[in-house]
Amino acid sequence: MNFLRLLSSEVVQHITIHCLNTSVWREGSSEKPSDKAVRFKAWNGQMFEADGQLRPEVAADDCKIKDGRWHRTLFSFRTQDPQQLPIVNIYNLPPSEPGKQYHLEVGPVCFL
Repeated sequence: MNFLRLLSSEVVQHITIHCLNTSVWREGSSEKPSDKAVRFKAWNGQMFEADGQLRPEVAADDCKIKDGRWHRTLFSFRTQDPQQLPIVNIYNLPPSEPGKQYHLEVGPVCFL
């Protein structure tokens, strides 16, 4: 990993959260991320979060739709600091409750 970091000027990773009746970023029709929005811990310990200095790009946020069908929220992480990726932990994931589910799809890290 250290060798890849030395040769790279940019790093990219995508994380998709698939959700059934539970939100992970925004609640309902709100344009702002909720207080319960997920947070992502970077390789170097920094946090990517809704109101932080580092924010993930949210390409789609359909998990706010609670209609009994599966939806997804797509997060993209692109940085010129190779020490920030991969994402090593995700915080504030929704608690398990009957009728509410989610699963994670963690993409590979691309060193460019």
